[in-house]
Amino acid sequence: MTVSATTSSSSDLTSESVRSLYDQLATRLKDISHLEGIARLLGWDQLVMMPEKAEDARSKQASLLAGISHDMETSPILGALLEELKHRQLTEDLSCELNPYELANIRVASKSYKEQTLIPTELVKAISTATTKSVSVWEDARETSDFSKFAPFLEEQIRLVRQSVAYKMKGGICEEAVRINKKARASLGLSEDDECFKGYYQLLLDENEPGFKDSRLEVLFSDLKQHLIPLIARIKAKNFQHDNGFLKGDFDVEKQAELSHLMCKKIGFDTDAGRLDVSTHPFTGGSHPTDIRMTTRYAIDNFQEGITGTIHETGHALYEQGRNKEYVDTPVSQPLSLGVHESQSLL
Repeated sequence: MTVSATTSSSSDLTSESVRSLYDQLATRLKDISHLEGIARLLGWDQLVMMPEKAEDARSKQASLLAGISHDMETSPILGALLEELKHRQLTEDLSCELNPYELANIRVASKSYKEQTLIPTELVKAISTATTKSVSVWEDARETSDFSKFAPFLEEQIRLVRQSVAYKMKGGICEEAVRINKKARASLGLSEDDECFKGYYQLLLDENEPGFKDSRLEVLFSDLKQHLIPLIARIKAKNFQHDNGFLKGDFDVEKQAELSHLMCKKIGFDTDAGRLDVSTHPFTGGSHPTDIRMTTRYAIDNFQEGITGTIHETGHALYEQGRNKEYVDTPVSQPLSLGVHESQSLL
């Protein structure tokens, strides 16, 4: 049940108890989570079973939902609740009334609110539209191995993401990203009006791996490169030809699908709380631990592709089905996009 908008400023909330403040916050965050769950299901439908001619309508639907979600994520009432809870944290120990999950939800919601209020709703809707419209083009480009068709759509998405990151950078989101950009500007002799994307990846990385630094990632990749390249060279030098003929053949897709469904259930996937389908690129998404959608793909001449895709995605699906169902609706999450395996909720 949605809480009515009975308060408009933090001054109206000072007489509320901490539990009342949190319950109002949780209800609003659950509404956002449910709405974004609908958006994720629309994304799944587009990738799995939507008719080709429905793309234009779907892009408008997705854009509308993205805009409504963003308006809810940035509503003054939500901000007032978070501000009052932040004020209470300065004057009292909230752990006496709220458990660690609830305190974490406040922290996640506060970070999300700060970020989302920096981005115009129209930009959020534009990103959604561009993403939705690019899917069918990408699928066609993949099938024909002609990615020049997809290039302009990719360029448009990069342009829009850069706009989004720029708003967050100007708002002071991710101090490390701001520091990197400032250092790059100084070294390149750029003014504040000149474009500089050096710190953008750090901000995007922080959204997916909070606290993880780009510099650390570069060290990890450098270390992997140092060891993997010689290892691959030694393997190639052996010129070992293993017998993989058993992987090749003419394998009935329906039989493969039957095996994949059996395998994911044996591993532990609850088919009453999710389903396995087929898509161009395997992914795992869905709207809730009780409704997880995963996909795989099959090749007639190589049964390994279907099996490995199923096992891989079942791993993601088991994580999603195992999340805490009591609190999973509460943190602000993000809609499914192509290639994303897990939803963004922390709990």
